[in-house]
Amino acid sequence: MRNIIFILLLFCPFLLLAQEVDRTLINGFITAPASEDIEGVSVYNKSTQKGTVTNDKGEFKLEVGNNDRVLVTALQFQSFTVIVDKGVVDSKTMKIYLNPAVNQLEEVIVRPYDLSGNIVADVNRVKTYTFVPKMDLSYEALNFEYEFTADALTKVDGNAAEEALHNNSLKNGANLLGIIGLLFPKDINIDLITNKSIEDRLQISRTLRQRFSNAYIFETFEIPKEKANDFLFFVEEHGLTETMLKAENEMKLLDFMYKQSELYKNNREQN
Repeated sequence: MRNIIFILLLFCPFLLLAQEVDRTLINGFITAPASEDIEGVSVYNKSTQKGTVTNDKGEFKLEVGNNDRVLVTALQFQSFTVIVDKGVVDSKTMKIYLNPAVNQLEEVIVRPYDLSGNIVADVNRVKTYTFVPKMDLSYEALNFEYEFTADALTKVDGNAAEEALHNNSLKNGANLLGIIGLLFPKDINIDLITNKSIEDRLQISRTLRQRFSNAYIFETFEIPKEKANDFLFFVEEHGLTETMLKAENEMKLLDFMYKQSELYKNNREQN
């Protein structure tokens, strides 16, 4: 029995040597799309736990044997393992083509202001502010540091409708101050009444001008731009009130303006 064990121990080194794989130094070549850098690609033989990296031409040298597993890795390429076969060992050449890595990101939905899609909830979350300028930004109140001479675009002097509105001199040929003087007792300050009325009318006129441009009137009510001022005077003379200009009455104001635009266009056609 001892002799058998001795013989087995005697032949074990020869058996282990017989299991060693003969490895050959091969020349490797890495190729990739023209725009990709192939320098510094890692080529690692997992069977021998030895590796190397490619030069600027994508070339490398590595000892491999039949059925060795060679791992190829790089940040810009897809990693994969190559199994060495007898053809690679015999030719002492390995050619590897690399595909650029494509990272597929998870779907990201970008919404402005973190909207949830629920109209009611989103509207309630929106912060709104009411801006009331302390300065009068109307065209009439702006001061320009330029002098303009009269030309073809200068407005025509003697516009009776505009003068009646802004100067309160005549209304349909009648003096407003005289009419108001007849309606109220003499002990009432007529100047205070007329001044307040004039200021209200001017405020309405300025507000209309700020909110409705010539282009808007043309696109919305189909009224020529050159008739925009005349149309606004028409609206003021046919029932427009300061209450309609409040924010909560926006729809009422637009409905009123639309109806008045139809009347205005009918009057123009008849005239």
